[in-house]
Amino acid sequence: MHTKKTWLIPLAALILTVPVLAGDVPGPDTNVLITFHVGNTDGGRDVVLKTYEMVVSANGEPVQMSTGAKIPIPTTSFKVSDDGARVGAPMTSYTYQQIGFSARISAKFNEDGSIQVRGRVDDSSLTGTPAADGRPFIQSMEQHISATLTDGQPLRINRVDESDTRSFFIQVQAERLDGNGERVATINR
Repeated sequence: MHTKKTWLIPLAALILTVPVLAGDVPGPDTNVLITFHVGNTDGGRDVVLKTYEMVVSANGEPVQMSTGAKIPIPTTSFKVSDDGARVGAPMTSYTYQQIGFSARISAKFNEDGSIQVRGRVDDSSLTGTPAADGRPFIQSMEQHISATLTDGQPLRINRVDESDTRSFFIQVQAERLDGNGERVATINR
């Protein structure tokens, strides 16, 4: 909802109602660009590996984004006799697991113009090292978000340190878009 001020202009004896520009709170029909950076830390330096962007309306309704693929995970089973001995050849079946990035995010503007972002982010990928039984090893991160962001300023929402040499992170940034889909924070800088 836009705040209005009434000004009396004595020269023309005219009353004008104009939106307050400083601290003007955008309405729920304003679009917000949400950007996620997923990466790792290599030798103390952040390396962004993947970037995902989605546009959400600032009406507080969640928006879903998903990218990736389902991969087969082999599961081997054996028929067993009454005495516990294996009978026949092993049977292999497959379970499919989603690998990739997904986000379910909502956004709305606070009275001070900051952006309230809520939702959930999941990122998973295959590592180069298979598990001991030969099945793929899946690295995944899940993060629930409830954060207040300043327009155009990034915030690290997740960091996982696996060892002295590997660290993974997810960073989120929210930017108000104008009616033409341009970033407002960039225009005003």
